[in-house]
Amino acid sequence: MSEAKEIIKKMCELQNNDPEIQKAMGGWKGVVQYNLSGEEFYVEYKPDGKCEFKEGKHASPTFTILATPDFWLNVMRGKEDPVASFMMGKYKIQGNIMESQKLGAILKKFRGKYQL
Repeated sequence: MSEAKEIIKKMCELQNNDPEIQKAMGGWKGVVQYNLSGEEFYVEYKPDGKCEFKEGKHASPTFTILATPDFWLNVMRGKEDPVASFMMGKYKIQGNIMESQKLGAILKKFRGKYQL
């Protein structure tokens, strides 16, 4: 398991135990599929602000992130800007690109509160 995958899984656990983050995430639902150099898993965000981490490929994700584990780790830690990096082709998004902007907001909430 890559470090990026471990951190994404840990973020979901933290969210499920943090009422402040649940409140901030409440009302949004979606499935973020990850394909990090062939390592496939996804996070399903619920309207109540909680999430579920699952292995494998979701049948109809809201969007899919295609990146290398090391690059995505840098995005999560704030070392790479997700919007600028996307525009430069450093990673790809398949699916609803507008919804993917919510992922950036999720990452900022975590970086402000937890060490990623």
